[in-house]
Amino acid sequence: MEIKELTLFSNNIDEQEDFYENLLGFECSRHNSSCLEILTSGNKLIFVQADQEFYYHFAFLIPTGTLESAIGYLEERSIALLRHQGNKIVYFDSGRAIYFYDSSGNIVEFIERPMLDYSSRNQFTIDAIIKLNEIGLPVKEPLKTANRLVDEFFICPLDKSQFNNEFCWVGDHNGVVIVVKEGRNWLPTKKKGVPNDFSMRYTDIGRIQEITFKNNEIL
Repeated sequence: MEIKELTLFSNNIDEQEDFYENLLGFECSRHNSSCLEILTSGNKLIFVQADQEFYYHFAFLIPTGTLESAIGYLEERSIALLRHQGNKIVYFDSGRAIYFYDSSGNIVEFIERPMLDYSSRNQFTIDAIIKLNEIGLPVKEPLKTANRLVDEFFICPLDKSQFNNEFCWVGDHNGVVIVVKEGRNWLPTKKKGVPNDFSMRYTDIGRIQEITFKNNEIL
């Protein structure tokens, strides 16, 4: 799966613009006072103004070999890393990641995935970020939701046999919806996942698709 646009909600768009553009250095645009677009070379993250507070977990894919440099980049800007068992870096079978909060309390992840065919490098820069790579989706019934994403919205999973009612990896290393049980802590924090509205435009198996998640339902 390839995420093309991910639209989330925030009750402090101006602070998000300051964080992503002025502090992190992303290329951003504002078409109006209620919408912020954050651009990567491969896709777009959009925040829309909301009256209520939302928080999410999402990840950006960075070039293999740049994670240590990315740690320095964030710490130079006084952005505290979220530690897991005292460690800044979290290791997975598919790569390595670091985590931090943005100005809205979203859990943001930078992840390397060496199995993907992207050029490696040593030095991290914000314009080296490849694309938005994953979005977390806490729901009441993960298995039911994950199966709908596969059967009705044509998102091809790496291994559907691994789905369970706590955690489902719906997608592949290029793009994934991480469907988890509502109330499950988001790694590496004690912050519990809660259902939050969002919409996503994406491609998989040659199809351009859109989904909207609202009021704990996929529309």
